[in-house]
Amino acid sequence: MEHDQHFLINEKIIETSIEDVNNDDIVLEIGPGQGILTKKLAVKAKKVIAVEIDKELEKYLCNLPKNVQIIYANILEKIDDLHFDKIIANIPYSISEPLLKKLIKTNFELAILLVGEKFYKLLNGKDKLNVVSKIFFNVEKIIDVPKEDFSPKPKVNSVLIKITKRTEELNGNEKIIKEILLQDDKKLKNALIYSFVRAEDLTKKQAKEKINKMKIPKLTLEKNVNQLSNIQFNKLVKSIVA
Repeated sequence: MEHDQHFLINEKIIETSIEDVNNDDIVLEIGPGQGILTKKLAVKAKKVIAVEIDKELEKYLCNLPKNVQIIYANILEKIDDLHFDKIIANIPYSISEPLLKKLIKTNFELAILLVGEKFYKLLNGKDKLNVVSKIFFNVEKIIDVPKEDFSPKPKVNSVLIKITKRTEELNGNEKIIKEILLQDDKKLKNALIYSFVRAEDLTKKQAKEKINKMKIPKLTLEKNVNQLSNIQFNKLVKSIVA
């Protein structure tokens, strides 16, 4: 077994994680492992799409119920091709942040994720990840999960969280930040121009004039949005809300 996987063995937590699953749901499970959660999901859901990166676990996943589809792939590379209603997953700690960013552009009703305690604290911290979380999602803590509830036991405790897409109206500054984050593969200067045009109905010329007044360093403007450090991103947010 590789890929930073630790399997949940606490039955009570497993049952809690599937409480919101209904018989008409198509559920995505990330990292089914030995199929313990998968089998319980299969009883409650219409269909389970289980994506597992480790082919060595195939021996545990070869005799699952007929409404379970097993896909051996990297979820970060596969998720854009899948259609589902809900996500129920004990995700590897190492993919927590990239998965959250993937969910920004993914259609889903809710996600119940078991994440590392450190990642959960970052969602409520003061860096870029917190901004991403607040702009796009509602994140609710369900329960703390101690490391003793896993096999093999990880070094850190975990938290079971519920994520839904944010539906509340964004204010003006939040709309600008949202547009910037949606273009995280673009240079910051181009993302800013587009964002001001979209969110504030400015012309490109007006947007460029506004950016010049923000006095953002040229080196920062030439960086892709996804390459900004937490310090650079925080300064950007402050200059937008100023």
